[in-house]
Order: sequence, then structure tokens, then C-alpha cells
Amino acid sequence: MEDNRIISLYNERNENAITETKDKYGKLVRKVSYEILRNDEDTEECENTTYLSTWNAIPPALPKSLCAFICKIARNTAIDILRRLSRHRAENIYDELEEILGEGNNPQDIIEDKMMAVFIIRYLKTIKSRNRQIFMMRYYCNMSVGAIGDCFGLSANAVYSQLKRTRAGLRSYLKENGIDV
Repeated sequence: MEDNRIISLYNERNENAITETKDKYGKLVRKVSYEILRNDEDTEECENTTYLSTWNAIPPALPKSLCAFICKIARNTAIDILRRLSRHRAENIYDELEEILGEGNNPQDIIEDKMMAVFIIRYLKTIKSRNRQIFMMRYYCNMSVGAIGDCFGLSANAVYSQLKRTRAGLRSYLKENGIDV
């Protein structure tokens, strides 16, 4: 089923929207979730929560790309589950790293990281929507090149090539703005 029809089902509050979403994107949602959680039970919880969150978000949201929208929800849900689980663990990996890195980062590093993020966002606003979605799915949602290709009907090689061009464009953009990379 086409994404715009699935979104229409959500807008109509038709429960078939969840079934259609699961049929079309279930494998992808599980992949995104499992990459973060690395546990089958937690991944299943994440998948179910993702469908519920999508149901609650549409409407009012009207996603341009249902695939990207669902992947973002799955990623954020998986991170929330991971944080919840981490609070219950006796040893937290971040506590171990804190001994090495200290409680806070160097203020200069924090400022530079925020400036870099601003320039990346500005660059992404200058490129085509599909290229931006591919970039975000890869580097924000941690999706594999193959999974992204499945989402857009592209080969893994085509996605890889697009990512390479986008990274080269970003590198040029940063250099033009005085940022050495």
C-alpha cells in the first residue's frame, strides 16, 4: 500500500493503518530498534510502542516520508527504552567513561560541537529532501545502507554513492565556512 494511503488511514482513525504500517515497515522498525537495543524482547516492546506512537502522532502530524517518520519514532523509542534499562543496571557504561572523561566536557569542545551541529543543519537545508532523508536515516537513525535502499526503492550502491556525495558536499560547505575538517 502506498504511504499516502496509509497516512489517510491514520487520519481516518482506521485501525488498519497500524496493520498496513506493520506489513510495510515492520522489518525496518525491528532493524532500527534491534541495532540500538540488541535484545529481542526489548525490540518487540519498541516495535509495539512505535506503532502506538505513530497512531498518536498522525494526526496532527502529516509526514512527508512515512518511512523516515516511523524510523525516527522507532529510534527515539529504542533510546528511551535503553535509557530506562540503563537506570536499572548496577553498572552503567557511561559511569565507567565518566571516570576517564570527567563529569563534563571541556567548554570549548561543547561550543565547537554546537557550532558544528548548526553548520550541518544549515547544509542539510540546502540539499534535496530525499538526500537529506537518506543522510538522516544513516547518521541519525543508524540505519544500514541496505535498509535505506529498501525504503526508497534504491540499490545499496545507489544509497552509498548518494551518501558519499552528500558527505563531500558537507565537507566543502564546512571548508567554505572556515571550519577545518
